[in-house]
Amino acid sequence: MLAIAVIAGVMVAVAVTPAIALTGTTAKNGISLFEDLPSDLKIAALDQKTEIYAKDGDKEVLLASFYAQNRQVVTWKQINQIAKNAAIAGEDVRYYDHGGVDPVGIVRATVANLAGKDLQGASTITQQYVKNVCVQEAENKATQKEVTAAYDVCTDPSVGRKLREARYAIALEKTYSKDQILLGYLNIAGFGGRVYGIESAAEYYFDTTAEKLTVAQAASLMATVNNPTYLRLDVKDNYARNKERRDYILGVELKNRLITKAQYDEAVATPIEPKITPTKTGCEAAGVAGFFCDYVYRTVLEDKAFGATPQARQANIERSGWKIYTTLDLAAEKKAKQAMSTYVPKSVATYNIGGAAVSVEVGTGRILTMVTNKDFSYTKGGTSSSINYTADYDLGRSGGWQPGSTFKVFTLLQWLKSGRTLNTTVDSNPGTVGDFTACGAPYKGPPYPFSNDTENEGGYQTVLEGTKQSINGTFVRMAQQLDLCDIKKLADDFGVVPIRGNSDPTGYASFIIGGSYTVSPVSIAAAYAGIANHGDYCSPIAIDKVVKPDGSELAAPKTECKQVVTPEVADAAVYALRGVFQGGTASGDNTADGLYEFGKTGTTDNAYDTWMTGTTSKVATSVWVGNNGTKKGSSLQSLRLTQFPDTTPCYVSGNGTAAVARHCVWKDIQTAVNKDYGGATSWTAPLPQYLYGGAPAADATPATPSTQTGSVPDVTGQPLEAAEQALVAAGYTWALNGTVGSSQPAGTVAQTSPAAGSQLPAGSQVTIQSSDGSG
Repeated sequence: MLAIAVIAGVMVAVAVTPAIALTGTTAKNGISLFEDLPSDLKIAALDQKTEIYAKDGDKEVLLASFYAQNRQVVTWKQINQIAKNAAIAGEDVRYYDHGGVDPVGIVRATVANLAGKDLQGASTITQQYVKNVCVQEAENKATQKEVTAAYDVCTDPSVGRKLREARYAIALEKTYSKDQILLGYLNIAGFGGRVYGIESAAEYYFDTTAEKLTVAQAASLMATVNNPTYLRLDVKDNYARNKERRDYILGVELKNRLITKAQYDEAVATPIEPKITPTKTGCEAAGVAGFFCDYVYRTVLEDKAFGATPQARQANIERSGWKIYTTLDLAAEKKAKQAMSTYVPKSVATYNIGGAAVSVEVGTGRILTMVTNKDFSYTKGGTSSSINYTADYDLGRSGGWQPGSTFKVFTLLQWLKSGRTLNTTVDSNPGTVGDFTACGAPYKGPPYPFSNDTENEGGYQTVLEGTKQSINGTFVRMAQQLDLCDIKKLADDFGVVPIRGNSDPTGYASFIIGGSYTVSPVSIAAAYAGIANHGDYCSPIAIDKVVKPDGSELAAPKTECKQVVTPEVADAAVYALRGVFQGGTASGDNTADGLYEFGKTGTTDNAYDTWMTGTTSKVATSVWVGNNGTKKGSSLQSLRLTQFPDTTPCYVSGNGTAAVARHCVWKDIQTAVNKDYGGATSWTAPLPQYLYGGAPAADATPATPSTQTGSVPDVTGQPLEAAEQALVAAGYTWALNGTVGSSQPAGTVAQTSPAAGSQLPAGSQVTIQSSDGSG
């Protein structure tokens, strides 16, 4: 009792008459314990929710929030005086008159505790703030065991804890002003559940702000602080208890002239009518952007720029109060989702169908759209999923998809990079090939059997025509003349890396035409954007900037750009890929805006995976439609989807196969992004060396094909081999185009196109049709 009385006396001296108490040496020595803010009281930054934003025109739109504590820290001016008065009346009406502790209350609480009664409530706002700071620190411990132990220290119902709390309160008031402490208290206080701070409480319980709270609302919120479990307003059974406490606070306000009689009468007569407004939390709240939101969330969890360890990164996204501004174009995202929903259903009875589409900005790597055919959810099944089909495993938990012929672009690029030409003719027939080179040595894998997509494909085709029609044989025979490891490395350098499957080019050759291993649509889109950027590849990114609560920026990861192939090689590849849109496998995909578009289709065996990837000079879009993980039902070539409207331009009758859906999705998305981002209407023509061969001149500039003309030789009736030699000798390339009825002997040339004697520029292609002898 004596010790407590002495300490209480010191606190009285410090709290009530600090100026007098500190004038004498003896007095100063006696109260030195209370002079300085103790080093073990850490007033750290408050936990705040992290918010993820997307751009909709010029507006930043909130997609979702992440938090352990739903708190938004506000300034003194952002809290109206009504709320401050309610806090003082409810918790510490003498707040501006004491020095951090209420001596009478401390003695009363101590005596009651020593008498075996419960500890009496006599804490000032400053003491409550100290306790909340302690609890905040406890909740940030690494493990639950550490949290529990630290929390017990903060809430220990003992005289020792109360005296320690008082000591901190007195020292705190020597360091900070009354207004600063009250502001800290209003920002840190708990209002029930995960709602912390006056601003979030005003938003959650009344759909307003701390600056606009009414007298009745402010008193109800401060009533909640007294006992959040039994007084919170999102539980209807608490209304009567909350009103009783609210009206008590209003009475204290009236008695101490903090409100007028008229304000009191109006507030007391106001019924308890909360307007519960939950804060968007987690990516399920992000609507059409759920998968993109999750991609951003996983980017934060995976990248050390956001914290040294996975645990630190998880804590940071829930507590640091970051504002994450993303690359997403919300208007384009909505149109992309609409396109996917129109053409690819969330489910069908006979097939586990999946769809994914992603658009990437050329030259920046910024992801503009990212959608799948599912709704985003971590818990729901059926037509909902948390697997992001556009991404790889780390950022979307997807195993990826075989790219099919979209992967042929890397063989094409390596072909051009090695000095070969687009008008080179190669054997494009199906067959079995094993004599590859891999990493400078003979290929050690088994011979690779392959077929073409249709029976009439094959013969001898130029690389230009083989690209246009996506002929497997063309690219396998091209790869025979290259090193498989060089093709694989080029794909890796463009960011198209294996997610799963057989990726060793020395033992597996099927990757040449998009088999063997799986990749992500976002990587394919970024790679084609790199080609459109004249060979300068920029890695895909989803975050533009991260702003901390103090307004400074976190050093968030940026896109990494590198020149993978020369601009000349890239532009020659663009010339070939343009043919895919001009009479090739994507001839119906041209948008109506007249922009220069190029790209590649892709179809794996039995149309298990189907792709359409194309780009302008500004935006690249890649679309995948296929089996989402389990083989079930028929090929996409025969799977008919009947829900499409008759006005759909991709279908003649309103019905269509799933294998065609990729084209419809791509065209709708690309039309939308072209409208906003524009693009070039022409492209740099390839250097002649990439068309016809030969070393470039010292002053070589991009040029159109040679205008030197000649006469197409008459090879009618000649054996195919002799005809081919004659055309090559005349300066032309050639291609076989099936067999027709003719009076010429079977197996010889029936006719050519252009016909014999036609004037044709050197290097042009002449098509041969053989005779079946029936004429």
